[in-house]
Amino acid sequence: MTIEKDQSHPFKNAYYFILTHLIIPGIILVLMIIGLEYFQLDYAFTQLFYDHKTQNWPYKDAWLTQTVFHKWGQKLSISMGVIIFILFILSFLLKKLKAYKKALGFLFLSSISGPVVIAILKSSTHIYCPWSLKIFGADKPYIKLFDSVAPSLPVGHCFPGGHAGGGFAFISLYYFLMIIAPAYRFYGLATGLVIGIVFALTQEMRGAHFISHDLTSLLICWELISILFIIFYRDRFNWKLRNL
Repeated sequence: MTIEKDQSHPFKNAYYFILTHLIIPGIILVLMIIGLEYFQLDYAFTQLFYDHKTQNWPYKDAWLTQTVFHKWGQKLSISMGVIIFILFILSFLLKKLKAYKKALGFLFLSSISGPVVIAILKSSTHIYCPWSLKIFGADKPYIKLFDSVAPSLPVGHCFPGGHAGGGFAFISLYYFLMIIAPAYRFYGLATGLVIGIVFALTQEMRGAHFISHDLTSLLICWELISILFIIFYRDRFNWKLRNL
């Protein structure tokens, strides 16, 4: 397999690409996140997985959600990151991989960018997990994205959704395949979305996150990966306004 030439690039116009891959998806996701929080859709969905009679989360420690999709899912994300990094290093040493050096470098950097930013935000935001909230039998207040926060409250360590971010990071395969095999790029997109949605739903069932937490992770991963793609492959786009 050889890397496709510039004329095979499916998105030649830079401004159209920015509109369809950055601006429109960003606006849609932001509106969905705000709507989920302020129309109580977050709560309405999450309470389906909470047993109000026993005041517990039946799926929190279940083998399928906790062990398979959470713990093994984390190992999958880490393993894929390691494999991509090893392939990137090998691209400097092996002739067969040298043509993919730039693409593999992009794939590695874009795959870790979202999870890194999400981890930083998780360590500083005051939004709590559903299982920590008073409305679900615990002791923390339900704080929305734009709510004011009392200085005495500890960091929530729950926003955005880290596990979902590890799944949505696979969206980088969409752009990677856009470079090396454009006809298959939507398989990469489907892979990232399916894994991310499964990871997100798992955590929502366990009481670890609201949907808005995980959509924020999708927003971060999608925007960062798209921006990195534009930076890495800016020479492949037509930037001339008169050709719009």
